[in-house]
Amino acid sequence: MTVRVSYISEKPWMKRVKGPFILIVPVLLSIMIAPQLLGHSGKPKYHIIIDTDGAIDDLRAVTTLLACNDIRVLGIIGSQGTLPAKSAADKVNSLLAYFHHEGIPVGLGRSLDQAIPFWSAFASSVSWGNNEFIEPASYQEAVLLMTEITKSYPQKITLIALGALTNLADWLRNNPKKTQMVERIIWYNDIDFKNGFNYQTDPESYKFIHSLPIPLQVVSNDRSNLVCDQAFIQKLDSAGSIYADHLVNIHKQIAESNPGKQIHLELGDDLVPLFMTCPIVFTSRDGQHPAVFTLEKNIPASYVGDLISTVLNSSVKPNNRVFTDFPVNPDLYKKNVSDFLPRVIGDFGLTEWKSVVLTNEIHGHTGIYSIIGVKMGVRALEYFNVGVNNLEVVSYAGSEPPLSCLNDGIQISTGATIGQGLIQVDKTVIPIPTVIFVFNGKKIRIELKKEIAERIEADISKGIQQFGMSDKYWAYVEELAYQYWQELDRHVIFNFSF
Repeated sequence: MTVRVSYISEKPWMKRVKGPFILIVPVLLSIMIAPQLLGHSGKPKYHIIIDTDGAIDDLRAVTTLLACNDIRVLGIIGSQGTLPAKSAADKVNSLLAYFHHEGIPVGLGRSLDQAIPFWSAFASSVSWGNNEFIEPASYQEAVLLMTEITKSYPQKITLIALGALTNLADWLRNNPKKTQMVERIIWYNDIDFKNGFNYQTDPESYKFIHSLPIPLQVVSNDRSNLVCDQAFIQKLDSAGSIYADHLVNIHKQIAESNPGKQIHLELGDDLVPLFMTCPIVFTSRDGQHPAVFTLEKNIPASYVGDLISTVLNSSVKPNNRVFTDFPVNPDLYKKNVSDFLPRVIGDFGLTEWKSVVLTNEIHGHTGIYSIIGVKMGVRALEYFNVGVNNLEVVSYAGSEPPLSCLNDGIQISTGATIGQGLIQVDKTVIPIPTVIFVFNGKKIRIELKKEIAERIEADISKGIQQFGMSDKYWAYVEELAYQYWQELDRHVIFNFSF
């Protein structure tokens, strides 16, 4: 989508609206959005494939879609538009590497006989994520990737187009039976429909998509006061999630690279995740086909930042079944745990904290390998960016303690329990701290690094030599477990293979 960059002075933008409406809007929005954002059960409401052309508002939109607990991103396609398709795919890959969502597949869209627009240089200069990511030897072609993703996927999917409709049209043209599993297509385009950049990039693909029996919903910004300015960034800064923090840091870098200038970036594709999660704040004009959805005129612009921040913040909500909020008050924990609670949650997140706490309670003691199992399980969920009860698991940790304790941590963290039939313990001759995780046909093998395993074995052997199998030994092991809980970073201690 087109990104318009302008340098203008600050000026009042908010329209006068009726007082009662101002009072009602916050309450109404919180009621409408809360059930969608805070109820993630591992069975999200929306299952999506994203197509992006690499513009900066695409960065904000993709990040927000990744953050939302009620949205599962099955794959992302880099398409030609603002950037060449390969450049867009690289941007996406760097973003996924930054968030440790490397398990989300990235595809490469078809090249078009179309000039790259003048704002491409600005979009190209914006870093999306971890520029040290390992670039694949080649990207899978978009049509093949979408076919693979949907081959046996049990849910209907929503297709999100943040650029031209080229790749979605190619896929549906080549796979006409797939129209039955597409719930809808959400497309961002300018309000001046046929003059919109996303339309003009590939009008023929739009005409084909429009002819299909699939609902096409067009999202657009028809207001001049919806901008990613300092006030908007401050809203994101208050969200308190890694996704929001990342967007804040990127926009701060943009501001720092343009000293003395007031930078206003129009919101565009940012409105797509908001439309999905809070459609009540959008309206469409009667008689339009396809329907074009724009933000309700009376919604103050400041609330847009609030709502997008709420979506970004949903990523930090753990998957609770009994608690309204998982307890994090240090006073509720034993002293040796409460002392490091704030720091460990800050370092590794609430999801890992919750899983370690529950595992320790169920496991019956604070064990070393059970904590390693939690960290491994949370890393696998993070890799695929899915919730609990979605992974099939094969463990090679055996059935003999202490190594088999890893299996308890895996079950609690991923929900892949024996009762649900989602975990198998391989009858390997020599148990090893290695587990295979599978989601939607894609497999990843995660193993504890050799140096970490050797460190644990050495520490345990030292305890046996000093204390035998006495009570002092078990107290020693528990202290080791507390130490590993605090020190071992799940992003560092494992090796991956495919």
